[in-house]
Amino acid sequence: MILRPYQTEAIAAVHSHVCEKPGNPCVVLPTGSGKSVVMAATIQQWKQQAPQTRGCVLAHRQELVIQNATKLQLYFDEADNIEKIGLFCAGLKQKDYDSSITFASIDSIYRRAGEFAPFDFIFVDEAHHIPPAGEGKYRTFIEECRKFNPDLKVVGWTATPFRMGCGAICHEDHILNEICYEASVTELIDDGFLCQLRSKVGSAEYDLSGVNRPPKADYTKRSLLEATEAPAVVRAAVKEAVSILNCKERRSIIFFCLSIQHCTQVSNELLRHGIYSPVVTAKTDSRTRKDILRNLSDNRIRAVCNMGVLTEGFDAPIIDAIVLLRPTLSAGLFMQMVGRGLRPHPGKQDCLILDFAGCIDEHGPIDLISNNNLYVAMAVCGECRESFSRAIRRCPECGWEIPKQEVERIEAAERKKRDHGTKASDHSILSDLAEVFTVDAIKINRHKKEGSPDSLRIQFRHGLSVFTYWCCLDHAGYPGRLAHDWWARFIKEAPPSVDDALCSLLTSQKILDSIQTVSVRKRGKYREVVDWNQEAPK
Repeated sequence: MILRPYQTEAIAAVHSHVCEKPGNPCVVLPTGSGKSVVMAATIQQWKQQAPQTRGCVLAHRQELVIQNATKLQLYFDEADNIEKIGLFCAGLKQKDYDSSITFASIDSIYRRAGEFAPFDFIFVDEAHHIPPAGEGKYRTFIEECRKFNPDLKVVGWTATPFRMGCGAICHEDHILNEICYEASVTELIDDGFLCQLRSKVGSAEYDLSGVNRPPKADYTKRSLLEATEAPAVVRAAVKEAVSILNCKERRSIIFFCLSIQHCTQVSNELLRHGIYSPVVTAKTDSRTRKDILRNLSDNRIRAVCNMGVLTEGFDAPIIDAIVLLRPTLSAGLFMQMVGRGLRPHPGKQDCLILDFAGCIDEHGPIDLISNNNLYVAMAVCGECRESFSRAIRRCPECGWEIPKQEVERIEAAERKKRDHGTKASDHSILSDLAEVFTVDAIKINRHKKEGSPDSLRIQFRHGLSVFTYWCCLDHAGYPGRLAHDWWARFIKEAPPSVDDALCSLLTSQKILDSIQTVSVRKRGKYREVVDWNQEAPK
């Protein structure tokens, strides 16, 4: 099996950390990037170097236990390794104590550490499930195993290295101490290893402002059910989704719902639109679930409605659309749901994300969600342009205060963003996709840079957000030609010098009259204006 470059790098990083550093590392690989392949290749390498090595691979679902064991068996078969792989999972009716590599369900094994010969390493798949403190099942098993081998190494594997309400899962005081390797979603998309993601705007919307938002936990289902299961809401969301899915010719779709009843409602409504979409939940028996998911993967059915079972351990590269109908305050859950569409497949150009749950607005593009998942709301002073935390309301530089009506408008808009609605989000699922903002006002001034001619700094204001464009009217070469073309295109006059532009009292008004919207793309920590007068979201 030929490894991809980033997979080889991940294996080397794990090996280096285990051999040379104290503590336990974590590998962060996006959903769909072949995490189980990297785990299997690492184990195969270690077994070749030290055949007596013993290890345990933990997972919280039997689907993951099977998936991870299958990948390692492929490596062993390819290398003519007659090593026997063991499974320890009550749900699979297998409890193997003798194999040197054991794939186990944490629920089945966490009280059985003393019944196995000492392990040299433990891999934890979906490591964000390890609690940072307390006596959870993972901690119980790992600490008991460490009694039999104090040099035991634990390696975590996850796409989301943070846990809701707790922040980063890697810390000097936690079981996992540092990230030894992390692959970027956008880099893997650019390299063709993951599928491009797209999001699409809808039209209708509704309000969930009364839903309680716990500070360090996800929404309670009870607080959401009335709004998400209202028949009119389901009808409007499904109608909107079907219209977009048909227009974009999507053929393999997962609907993420909030409850079993919600799944059933959405499934019934889809059937009214001619789409058969069976329901898969934790209550669905194993054989039926396998048949439904096999039919989806083989393109024999177009869609599946699920609640809580397809966020992890489900691999169907054919999926070309994800419909989010369940709100969540968990960035990890959001990333896991979207991740079901990241795997590439022949003929699949991209995966369409329809967000009816406000997840993109809540968490931002998936490639910019941080380990700590922290966000500080910022404002820009309307007088001196100083940037400051919106929470303090008053500019620390000049004393300008955010107008009360502006604060109310922004807070109302943010409440609306958090709502699960019948409108698909118009925000981009990836940060390198441009967002369109209407222009409320502009400000121009001179920008000086030592060793270069002056340029015209144009600041486009949308609410309290400011986007800056530098028009290099006095520059030679490409920057100057670009500025002159821009000026002729929008102001429709001969390009002036920077001095002339600033001397004219009409320059600001001419620009404002010519430009109604700016398209903005995230570039690292900054935002860049990349286009003009595109249609703004409604």
